[in-house]
Amino acid sequence: MNEDDGIIAFQLWDSGNKEVASFGMLNDMPASFNTRVIENFQDGEFRNIYRKSDSGSVRIIVKKDAPLFQGSKMAKRSCAVYISLIPKLKQIEHGQRQHFDSIMRRFAHNLVKFQTRFKGNFNRLISDSARSRPYNEFREEVKQRIESNTSVAADDVCQMSHRAVDLDAQIDTLRIISGYTDSSMPDTKINVDLQRTMYRIINPFIDEFKKKNIKINLDIDQAKSTKERVMIAPGLFNAAIWQLLDNASKYILEGTDVNISALLTSSPKVLEFEMISVCIDDDELEKIFYERYKGRHAGNKAEAGIGLFIVRKALCLMNAKIIAKNQEFIKESDGFKYCKNKFIIEFIS
Repeated sequence: MNEDDGIIAFQLWDSGNKEVASFGMLNDMPASFNTRVIENFQDGEFRNIYRKSDSGSVRIIVKKDAPLFQGSKMAKRSCAVYISLIPKLKQIEHGQRQHFDSIMRRFAHNLVKFQTRFKGNFNRLISDSARSRPYNEFREEVKQRIESNTSVAADDVCQMSHRAVDLDAQIDTLRIISGYTDSSMPDTKINVDLQRTMYRIINPFIDEFKKKNIKINLDIDQAKSTKERVMIAPGLFNAAIWQLLDNASKYILEGTDVNISALLTSSPKVLEFEMISVCIDDDELEKIFYERYKGRHAGNKAEAGIGLFIVRKALCLMNAKIIAKNQEFIKESDGFKYCKNKFIIEFIS
């Protein structure tokens, strides 16, 4: 639909007179076009076409000599086509609304977790009463608390630092799914020491995984990591790995390990995550990266079906790719089937 077809403006309403689609601007039209319900009239260089049915109504404003709308039969037929689209457009609108709501629920849930953890660490260092006093008294209390228990203070400062990584990942995730980040230009990518980068990302997960008796093992050779550096876009990579680990935390078998390793002398360079988690059937190995797809064996562990979609999208934007492999069935526990699963990231360039 464009001006080459002679269409200047277009409006589509459902049976409740709610606008479901529109195109073009009406501001510069003659005043006679302010009323939409007049079926056919012409004013100057423009013609108004209006039709209504039980499904809704449509109004098309065209150039007076528009070839697609010559004659009343042609106009009526064209309007019928547009009106027939109303149910489909409503279905799309409903689906998009559900999609947006699921994304925002996940984002809000993660931010609440971030807020709770950060406030817990912060409140151990700084009391609420101290924040209500003059700055010099406030500072003095913080100093005394740190000096009286340096071990607790060190833990809290470390955790607060980790929360900053959490928040960075959440912000980058929102940028990705909102379409704000839709490409990765070469000058946004940098060469990094993968071992150091991975420690920075996984450290915030250590305590949470410990609660499930799960250990994260990072097996990346320091010398190779220093020499064989990897090209990444930091924000996208941070969001991808954060989402991958967050997803793993929901599906991994308690009391097992997450093993992370790298092949840095291969071409392309590879980063691997191996874990015992809820089974992924062979016919799902690609589908689990689809938007809103929930694994067949995930049961009530499954949420929005957005986590692995974000992982793949973030990596694709920095010219990397991820695949999943189901290596073998391990056991059934608490009604869930668990397999040894592997996620493999390849850095294309």
